[in-house]
Amino acid sequence: MKIHLLRTGTVRCKQFQLTGASHNLSRIYQLIFTQKWGEWMPTYCWLIEHPEGLILVDTGETSRIHEVGYLPSGGLYHKAVQTRIEEREEVQHQLAQLGFKPTDINKVVLTHMHGDHIGGLSLFEHCQISVSRTEYEMATSKNGPGNGYFSKNWPAWLQPTLIDYTDTPEGVFSQSYPITADGSVLAVPTPGHSAGHQSVLVKDGAITYFIAGDLTYNLDTLKKEIPDVVLMNKSAQKTVNTVHQYVQAHPTVYLSSHDWNAEKILAQKATVYGDDDQLLV
Repeated sequence: MKIHLLRTGTVRCKQFQLTGASHNLSRIYQLIFTQKWGEWMPTYCWLIEHPEGLILVDTGETSRIHEVGYLPSGGLYHKAVQTRIEEREEVQHQLAQLGFKPTDINKVVLTHMHGDHIGGLSLFEHCQISVSRTEYEMATSKNGPGNGYFSKNWPAWLQPTLIDYTDTPEGVFSQSYPITADGSVLAVPTPGHSAGHQSVLVKDGAITYFIAGDLTYNLDTLKKEIPDVVLMNKSAQKTVNTVHQYVQAHPTVYLSSHDWNAEKILAQKATVYGDDDQLLV
């Protein structure tokens, strides 16, 4: 198997989301009243070359964000996140650089349904598209827009396969869901960033590639157990603690959607903890 990293634009959030803030009152204040933005970060999706076919994890951002009306014009959205992307950075062009077309993809698995992870969905009508049931139900509920889901931008044909996890343990995770028949690619529930957020694990020999979505912003925040959230919640903290336990117990290459180091980590197959408990980059 082989995993490719596809960069579709960049994103940034307020600095407190990267360094942590212990109280939600402080988080709300910094969200609304401060202009202290963090650095611009990449927005990645991931291509898995598997014997059963090509699997795409997330579809990245779309340049349609620059169209009037595509994103909300007011509210808290633009206080929490800013994105930028050119058309040439969209997923179809990233695939072309690897010699693939959208029609070559067999399956799409979504870590969650925020805009920078589903921007390229319209290219994959021919695919099986999978997302956790909890995520889809939240995204399509009346609370969806307030939680960062804008279903008006989804393809009209979208009827994803809804994942219900089975009681098949994967390390510290009590449940999982097989993406491939051989079980080497699977999804595990990692709620917190969103209600139904999930991560995709690729088991390749002794190494597990942990495609983490927006679980944490990067490897450093995983090791510090700082989840990627605007407001802290119990699910997010529990999940990041659980994942940290997992990577401590298994040789794991941790791949976050917004980590500038991800390209180097992937190229070097650098596990989170080496023999000297240091990142091998």
